[in-house]
Amino acid sequence: MKKKRESKPMHMTQQREAVLSCINQAVSPKTAMEIYIALKSDMTRISLSTVYCSLKYFVKNDIVRELDDDGLSKRYEYTGSIYREA
Repeated sequence: MKKKRESKPMHMTQQREAVLSCINQAVSPKTAMEIYIALKSDMTRISLSTVYCSLKYFVKNDIVRELDDDGLSKRYEYTGSIYREA
């Protein structure tokens, strides 16, 4: 039997908002590096590590889907669902 995941409030930082927005606006799935490069020009306070941590958080919470088509680089796409803080 599948265990139902409890919905926890999401802590959305400015950086997480930017990463999610970048993925949501993308025409096709993006790599972490592509997301970082796109955001670095607009945000001075973002690191590649922050992008990876944000992606891990979004994948864990079923907000972003991780695709591993070529076995080399993972790509990320928005699933269309998000839980917000009340």
